[in-house]
Amino acid sequence: MKKRKELIIENNEEVNFRIEQFVEEITDEYLLHDTYFGNILIALSEAVENAIMHGNRGNKAKKVAIYLDPRKEGLLISVADQGEGFDFATVMAGESLYDGSEKKGLALIRTIADEVRFKNKGRVIEMLFRIYGIDENIFGRRQALVQEFFRKTHPHMN
Repeated sequence: MKKRKELIIENNEEVNFRIEQFVEEITDEYLLHDTYFGNILIALSEAVENAIMHGNRGNKAKKVAIYLDPRKEGLLISVADQGEGFDFATVMAGESLYDGSEKKGLALIRTIADEVRFKNKGRVIEMLFRIYGIDENIFGRRQALVQEFFRKTHPHMN
C-alpha cells in the first residue's frame, strides 16, 4: 500500500492550482480514470474552500492541511483547518443541494464522496472515495498490464 501524502495550503491565489495538481498526482499514481479525477477535485475544492472561508475565516496566517491515506477500501482524503470548528450535525441536517442556501458545499461533498465524517469538532472533514483494487498486489498487476499494453501498442516508445 502506498504511503500517506500531505499538502499544506496557504490562503493565496495558488490554492486552486495546488489542489488540481495534488488530485492529478493522486489519479496518476493510482491509475484512476477521469470520473474519479472530477469527483475528487470537486469535493476537495469545496472542502478546502470551506476550510479557508469558514474554518480559518479567511485569515492568511492560518493554513489548511490535506492528507491522502490509501486504504484497501479506497482513498481517504482529509482536510483540516485551524479554526474553532462548528456544529456539523446541525449544519448537515439542514443542508440540501436544492434549498437555495449558500451551504451547498457540504451537501455536494456528501453527494460525491462515498463517506463523509467530521472530526476534531468539525475542524477535519474526511472523505472516502471507494476505489476497490488499490491494494499493493492488485495495483502492481494493473500497472504491469498497462505497461505491457503500451509496449505492445507503442513499440517505438520502449
